[in-house]
Amino acid sequence: MKYLGIKLLIILFSLQLMAFTHVFDRIPQELVHSDYIFIVEIESQTNYLFYKGTLIDQFSVSTGSKTRYKGNREMKEGVWRLGLRMDKDLAAIYGARLIYLEKYNSKTKQFVKTNKAFHGTNEPYNIGKPTSMGCVYHFDEDIIDLYTFIPKNTLVITIKKV
Repeated sequence: MKYLGIKLLIILFSLQLMAFTHVFDRIPQELVHSDYIFIVEIESQTNYLFYKGTLIDQFSVSTGSKTRYKGNREMKEGVWRLGLRMDKDLAAIYGARLIYLEKYNSKTKQFVKTNKAFHGTNEPYNIGKPTSMGCVYHFDEDIIDLYTFIPKNTLVITIKKV
């Protein structure tokens, strides 16, 4: 019976990894792959964390809203990387930590600073719904952990649906 359970876990893990293969294929060849990679699935409001191609964690998040603010703040699909980090003098809306996102420009083959970020929130009840101003809100305890061990320049792929 134990053998059957292990075999079933291996099959489920293989199927899950295959679901993300097409997302990894979106990473431009010229980019150096980081050991850690995030895939933010906009439809499910989930941030998946991979280490060397293996899914190691997932987080409920809140991405940009179409209607909550003036103008559409919906998160767009794209390739990003984590940039500048802040843990002091943050406005209350940013929660405990903030890590800016830099967007990859395929024409110039460079990352460009943006005003979007991974950060905590003072509205944890909105996690799981697209209510942000365009950033990726995390629960404070999650962003504190990520801030601690995820290195700068870690790649982030945003996609509508895996």
